[in-house]
Amino acid sequence: MGTFKFSMRMLVKDYKKSLFYGITLIFAVTVCFVFFNIINNPDLADQAIAKSGGTWNEVQMPFSSILSFLIICFCCFMIFFANNFFLSRKTTELAIMAMSGSGYINSTMYVLYQTFTLLILATPLGILIGRCVVPFSNAYMYQMLDVSKDPSIIPSEAYLYSFILVAIVLSMICVLTAGFLHKNDIQTLLSQEKEMKVKKNTKKSVSLAFFGIYIFGIVMMFMNPHEPTAYIAPTLVGLSGAVGVIRYVLPDVVRNLKRGIFLTKRYILISISNLNYSIQRSLLLFSLMTIAVTGMLAILASNIHSPREFTTGVIGYVVVIVLLVVSIIYKLSMEAMTRKTLFLNLWKIGYTKKELNKIVRQEVISYYFVLILIPLVYIVFISGRFIYYGDMSFQFAFIYVLSYVIPIIISGFITYVQYIDAVVKPIKGGK
Repeated sequence: MGTFKFSMRMLVKDYKKSLFYGITLIFAVTVCFVFFNIINNPDLADQAIAKSGGTWNEVQMPFSSILSFLIICFCCFMIFFANNFFLSRKTTELAIMAMSGSGYINSTMYVLYQTFTLLILATPLGILIGRCVVPFSNAYMYQMLDVSKDPSIIPSEAYLYSFILVAIVLSMICVLTAGFLHKNDIQTLLSQEKEMKVKKNTKKSVSLAFFGIYIFGIVMMFMNPHEPTAYIAPTLVGLSGAVGVIRYVLPDVVRNLKRGIFLTKRYILISISNLNYSIQRSLLLFSLMTIAVTGMLAILASNIHSPREFTTGVIGYVVVIVLLVVSIIYKLSMEAMTRKTLFLNLWKIGYTKKELNKIVRQEVISYYFVLILIPLVYIVFISGRFIYYGDMSFQFAFIYVLSYVIPIIISGFITYVQYIDAVVKPIKGGK
């Protein structure tokens, strides 16, 4: 069987591994098309204020165009993230191919055939969906800007730039895929999905330092003058402290709890171990979520009286939240699939299905509680500052918090259902 035929057969057979990747590609292409429309539509991008000068410092770009470009870059980053996760789920079959005598070129082409197929399907579908969405977004923004134009008219540059972007992304994916397969040998590929390194105990002084950095980020907000960009540095400082706490302090806390008060807790002992592993594997997503929700809060608050920029910001915020939430759901669902043997063994030693459901429920609730809590602290302080200076109403802040918390809660329910379907329902017999 040829490499192409085999890759297509495996793509169809293991479609669940490609589902998140395909959805991400479709959604990203759709979003890029919509924002390329905003950038290249003179009635939306306000090209009149974009002027050129003799030097770079004399060039001014409309903020809506800059924000649109940043959202497009974020979508590209999420495609690369999805591609990396897609590769990590392919390690076992790639290792089997290598042991069967398949060379580096064949293994690379095996993955690229699947990636290229997904892109071929996702690109026209994403543009088609974008073509359906743009008239509604144009109509809404035209109404906000009091512009009388046909909202169904889309600049040709939106189509052209979307295809160019897909070509660039495909080129980068080829390089990343080739690099991934080149640096990983058979043993690494076989162990990558299951490996979890045990870190040594972190010194107490280091633990306190990370907590101090997180708190210092909050203090910095009150040290700087009130302006939207003043909250970037404090958020990054606080985020570095939070990442340090999760990466270095949390494993020690979990280890001590397992050896102490949780040693005889038959449910928490399992769920907290899985929770620690899941959070460690989600540090990048946690960081992106924190930066996104705090950054977009400042952007929306500072442009609340500018319809063009505010509407662009709202669309961008929805896009970012949807991409991150879908990524988190899929990542946890894939992690759950690697724990089938663990839960089967727990059932064999006496745990009932009801107890296994409780273990899953504890892990999922705790995971999403941490995901909500880390950014929420900074959202409260930043919105509080904007409210204090009269730049934001309490109602707006409350709606913003709900717009962040509600999607997370919904994703928690979805994750719980998928987790149960992956590890508990396949168990046959017993209670």
